Amino acid sequence: MPTERFYRLPEEKRQSIHDAAKREFARVPLDKVSINQIIKGAEISRGSFYTYFEDKWDILSYLFEESQRQVWKKSLESLEKSAGDVWYMLDCLLEWIMENCSRKENFDFVRNVINSTSPDELMKSFERHGKKSCDLQGETFARDIYEKCSAEKLRIKDYSEFFVFFQMAMFSVAVTIKGYFEGKPLEKLRENYRYRIRILKNGVSLPEEDIGARGKCLVENESGFNCCSEENRRTE
Repeated sequence: MPTERFYRLPEEKRQSIHDAAKREFARVPLDKVSINQIIKGAEISRGSFYTYFEDKWDILSYLFEESQRQVWKKSLESLEKSAGDVWYMLDCLLEWIMENCSRKENFDFVRNVINSTSPDELMKSFERHGKKSCDLQGETFARDIYEKCSAEKLRIKDYSEFFVFFQMAMFSVAVTIKGYFEGKPLEKLRENYRYRIRILKNGVSLPEEDIGARGKCLVENESGFNCCSEENRRTE
């Protein structure tokens, strides 16, 4: 995690260090990242860098936290715009992330990180540098969303149920973004995303009365009578 000294820097200087680090992580894989290139781009001394960060993993953790704050901000803005519609928020968030990732520097940055290490290795490295676990930050994020969304429109009793739902929803977003970086067709990715969200929204189980009707159809079909056919429905 950045030191307090880093956060006491003027905002312009913090942004300069952020941008220089992101350019370097976008330029080369993680094992090739050069602290010298970062300090050169940010116009700071090597000594100053190490008063702000421990190493390249520490500043990478900071870059991810800044990205997370942007996701948080965009999510809350979408909820406010839609009067708390969590489905609208998820759609907006996905499109916003994909738009940002389409920019070359952002694309290269994420691609290099994904290709250079596994998610588990990345999280372990962040935790060694004092970063709170993503589970904790994710729960804080989810609670904020829960308090601002129209939860009464969902079949959810309380926050604990909402948190499980939110994890599943954000997983759908994450899987779609991962597919984007794997080069899968955008339309197919969006189609699969909509399918996952539709399952979350509507479920996959039929109402009890429909289950009974379908069972009846299956039994009668064995006798050669299709009660679900268009002709039979018209003559009922």
